[in-house]
Amino acid sequence: MRAGTRNDNPTGSEGIYESFSDMVLCTVIVLITLVVVLALNVVEQLNVYIEPNHFSGGASRPWLYIQAQNADYAKTTSDRLAVDRTVFGENNFVLINLFSPSSAQSATTVKEGQIVSTKYGQSFHGQSDLTAYSFLQLASGIEPGSFPVEGNQTALMLPKFSHKSILLEPNTPNGYSTSPESSLALKAMALAWPVYGNTLYPRRAQSDYLNARTKIYVEVLESNDGAHRIMIGHSVFTLPQDIENGRLGWMAGFSSGLTELVYLGRAWNDPEAKTNRRIDFFEQNGFAEAAADYRAFSYPEKLTQNQEWMLQRILAVRSDIPEEKLENYVRSAEAQKAISNAIVNGGSAGEFLPPLLAHRDAWKAYVDQCIADEMDNNPPQWLVSELLEPLGFDQAVIRGLREDV
Repeated sequence: MRAGTRNDNPTGSEGIYESFSDMVLCTVIVLITLVVVLALNVVEQLNVYIEPNHFSGGASRPWLYIQAQNADYAKTTSDRLAVDRTVFGENNFVLINLFSPSSAQSATTVKEGQIVSTKYGQSFHGQSDLTAYSFLQLASGIEPGSFPVEGNQTALMLPKFSHKSILLEPNTPNGYSTSPESSLALKAMALAWPVYGNTLYPRRAQSDYLNARTKIYVEVLESNDGAHRIMIGHSVFTLPQDIENGRLGWMAGFSSGLTELVYLGRAWNDPEAKTNRRIDFFEQNGFAEAAADYRAFSYPEKLTQNQEWMLQRILAVRSDIPEEKLENYVRSAEAQKAISNAIVNGGSAGEFLPPLLAHRDAWKAYVDQCIADEMDNNPPQWLVSELLEPLGFDQAVIRGLREDV
């Protein structure tokens, strides 16, 4: 019917209209094709602008939710703490607690040995309780970032000090609890990151942060049992368990456009040869002292005289515990005592610092080499789904135009 009308039109105007419509349609199709081709071109160039294996999230300045307290184990009475009381009684013992933002801001109490909310319907996630020595092992894998103010560096990542009393004996009537001190937390941070010995400036213009970034370095550990393990500094975590149980909840406070989670690749370990990826790098690149200290840390030999003395004291009160099980404990206990004293009383604990903090230049060289090696490699998919996405670090880090492009 439409065709008959068109053919009967003496002026042929409808035919002109349809020819014009066809021309417009063809033009639109050509334009769409050009846009698609251009878009594909841009996608192909994204690797020029996006930093490989660096991940970020959020939009605010990164915060570390932290508190620290000096526990007096001599005031404890429970059998569960008999070993700690024997080793640390009358000595300084700095305990560090890291929180997720929700956990730090929630009102909580201890019920039947578990931390629970005091308000109905209030949820929180994540608290990690660490000795000061364990905190330093973890902190070695974090670069807090800094920027200059009046000629001095000030930290980009800021502490948010929590003030929760820590009950060390939750299942004991009138069990011993200890209260936090913000000054201890700041001193512990300064031991890990010397920039915290300088003045902190919580409020600055956004432009000050232009070139400052907090970085968390993550390595994947090769495993024969199929478990998904990562290493931050000297600390090892299992995924997804340590996301679900809150052990990694503190990382949520780092979710910021000014934080980068940096993938350093796969770390290997050879216990028989007493070497690993880090030791091998240190030895091959002129960091002999760092390699020796890291080997002694990773594959310790006989106990020192002081460690042997602590072991015998423990066995006097708990002879049921096998000696080999206690050896790692007394090694860590010796370092924990020295580091706690350094935090509380000042002074140096250099001899007992974890190797990556004691040899910062070697560690930086290792990180730089890992980043260069992993430029063209992608992290395993499980790292994305089990760590980056749950914590909000799955956004690509865009550097913008580079001079070498």
